Amino acid sequence: MNRLARLCGWSDRRAVNGEHCSGPWGRATFAAAYLSLQAALIVTAGRRPEHAFGFQMFSESCVVRLVLLREIDAPSGHGTLVVPAPRGEWAASDAEGGRHHLEWRDRVKAPILSTFDVFFEASYGEAAELARMQAALDDEIAHLDGDAETRRLLVDATIKRNGREASSVRLASAERGR
Repeated sequence: MNRLARLCGWSDRRAVNGEHCSGPWGRATFAAAYLSLQAALIVTAGRRPEHAFGFQMFSESCVVRLVLLREIDAPSGHGTLVVPAPRGEWAASDAEGGRHHLEWRDRVKAPILSTFDVFFEASYGEAAELARMQAALDDEIAHLDGDAETRRLLVDATIKRNGREASSVRLASAERGR
């Protein structure tokens, strides 16, 4: 009989008959492990952007407006320029010089992450919305085929939290190699 079987109070007969952890020590061990896992999830809830498994007596009321921008090389050849991509759409040249119409929605299918230029309810709060948008920016720039102009994607997020004054945050994707 192995160590776990002894700890759970199993005998060879119980293990054969499928009666696992049915003794008093087995049930106590299972209960302790289950409660420890639940406590760990609750204690670490604040570290996750959506606060999963955490308790909030009153949830945050947050509305967000996202504006998609592209950072491209300046026509003068010195520095970069930030240009808007209204509704998440833009036209850009590929490496051979052909023009393509690109849409954010072609890669990012989640409607909440594809809504630009209007205020919408951030159901899971400000931190969760910004974390999801940052992940979407990094994914989009990594898979941006047909666009040799864009160096980085940017999102200007305007956030109204709990009816207070609006604040702004700029998110930036990783920079593409040249």
